[in-house]
Amino acid sequence: MVNYVSLIIDVEKSKKYGVEDRNVMQHYLYTCVKKLNYLFGEEIQCEVTFSAGDELQGLFNNVVAAISYFRILELLMKPVNLRAGIGVGEWTVKMEEGLSTQQDGPAYHRARQAIEEVYEKKLQNIRICSEENDVLANHLINSSLPLKRQQIYMQNIVQVLLELLFPIVHRFTNLNRIDVVSELLQIKFEYKLGSRRLTKSNILMERGSLDLQHIPEASPIYIDGEILDEESVIIKKNTATIIANILQCSRQNVDNIMRRGNANKIRELDYVALQYVETVYGGKVWN
Repeated sequence: MVNYVSLIIDVEKSKKYGVEDRNVMQHYLYTCVKKLNYLFGEEIQCEVTFSAGDELQGLFNNVVAAISYFRILELLMKPVNLRAGIGVGEWTVKMEEGLSTQQDGPAYHRARQAIEEVYEKKLQNIRICSEENDVLANHLINSSLPLKRQQIYMQNIVQVLLELLFPIVHRFTNLNRIDVVSELLQIKFEYKLGSRRLTKSNILMERGSLDLQHIPEASPIYIDGEILDEESVIIKKNTATIIANILQCSRQNVDNIMRRGNANKIRELDYVALQYVETVYGGKVWN
């Protein structure tokens, strides 16, 4: 049996946003998805695209890639909250060169079941549905959610920088495109939705500018199913200095932002969750 991974994403409580904020959100979401489709291109069978309203669908080669895609997108979209369902199974109705919304099969049906289950949850924003026992996987992939949602503006900005410069991805994923990463950082920094709730110090930081000349090539942390000492893997040397150069602020400031935003703890929890997912769902399931 050949399995694929369907990903369904939607915007939580999208109707609460006014027309202006909704237009900003839709345009920004479309731009982020377009960039991420390019970065994750080698792991995508059908690009993530809008299906109806604020809902998106895509088809991936492996579970880890689908979760990693969602991880980065949800951080880029903050303060807008996203939720997602992942289905693992066969892809039986194939429309050649068609959109993901034109495809069908058990993978899609399970993704729909998964996101409908998310609607009933208060402590989860993503679930997997497969023929495996998904209980522990669903617990682990949501373990960092409270910490992510507690982050304020600059803590989220630094988290995004960490995820794009030191991405936690499947061993077949290649995010080493400085030009695309630079574009994502620039549009994230300019994203204004929710900015009226910024503190005075964060507004001063927002009015600054990114130094994109200091962006290094991505240094990925690969998921291969082997859980090493997660702290030594996650914490990289000179991380604060690299980010400080990009944000044009002090290293001490970045250290404080990372500590108060639990940046490394979030990455540690997600790293362990993705390694577990790799061992259970077999990484590249479509062989």
